[in-house]
Amino acid sequence: MSIIRYQLAGIQLVLGEGARKELPGELLRSGVKKPLVVTEGGVLEAGTAGLVLGELKKAGYTYACYSGVKPDPLDTMVDEGLEIYRREGCDGIVSVGGGSSMDTGKCISVMSVHEGRILDYARSTPGHREFERRGCPILSLPTTSGTGSEVSRYAVITNALTHRKTTVATSFLLSDSAVLDPELALTMPREVTAYTGMDALAHAIEAYTYKDAIEEPSRISDTLALEAVRLLSGNIRKAYEDGSSLEVRKQMMWGALLAGVALNIGSGETHAIGSMLAKYYGVCHGISVGIPLPYCMEYNIPWCPERFRDIAKALGADVSGMTPEEGAAVAVREVKKILEDLRFPKMSDYIHSMEEVRKFSEECAGNSCCVSNGRMTEKEAVEQVFAACLGAKRRR
Repeated sequence: MSIIRYQLAGIQLVLGEGARKELPGELLRSGVKKPLVVTEGGVLEAGTAGLVLGELKKAGYTYACYSGVKPDPLDTMVDEGLEIYRREGCDGIVSVGGGSSMDTGKCISVMSVHEGRILDYARSTPGHREFERRGCPILSLPTTSGTGSEVSRYAVITNALTHRKTTVATSFLLSDSAVLDPELALTMPREVTAYTGMDALAHAIEAYTYKDAIEEPSRISDTLALEAVRLLSGNIRKAYEDGSSLEVRKQMMWGALLAGVALNIGSGETHAIGSMLAKYYGVCHGISVGIPLPYCMEYNIPWCPERFRDIAKALGADVSGMTPEEGAAVAVREVKKILEDLRFPKMSDYIHSMEEVRKFSEECAGNSCCVSNGRMTEKEAVEQVFAACLGAKRRR
């Protein structure tokens, strides 16, 4: 068993086959005596969470469990988990699952030392409150390779009343330990592999083409983003066709982690479009960002063609002798080919006319993810991208 340890801005990374066995030691290092395990019912039923619980039992830990997390977690789920955390006298969080479990766990942690409710602190809440201190220790064990939530200062929570996704952002949401064990990803269904993998790829591409990264290049996020593109694009088809390879699962976990770190610079317009698909059509996150990804890339080529050509290289394409614009177009084609190979859903599976899009295009353009982008800040631009996704010509 080969385990890698690395300190990343205070996050203890533990990655390798059987890394979950290091969890008791990480709890001891963090001073946690009774954790609240936060997970999803499906992860529990698949037996994946049981692998982690088994390690806690062998080490003699008592724990409480909240398994009510569902995809695109609601603010009420944070409330439910927090109530169990306090009632059971817990002093730490162990999240086992995808981004939904990890985001919920991180929010339970920070709310364990703050008043009010989680959405009081969301960026979209007018006059939102600010977090003042860190909550209990957070230990994250991802079972998917997508969100990178284990190394992210963000959490995405959905308002149970309005169904609007909102972002909570603070360094207090960073994990104390991120334990990545590829064995925990072996039971991931092929569709989930595709959806979460495309989510991670979107993170990497958006981080590399983010407005701030272009105006003032960040060596850290740039390097991590391109390596994430290389790892994810080189392994996602293999993981989709045969998810039994621990080496492939490990490379996907590395890719998602690197993309998650890179995305701390900020997310872009695919996430803005994705939030509309989630809010109005109930589309899960991985699908909602994967569908528009190549079309957002295509629209943004004039903004940074050199960077998209770099992405084409990371995707494994030979762009030697091409102009930046020609190389950028190759990047778009390569991502479209990945979606085709993954038998990915299409925009027309959910939206059937541009009239539907016009109802929320202005709202989408005002989303913080679009505002942060160099080009897509008007509803007409949003409509143009949606039209390209639908395969329709832009109506004037």
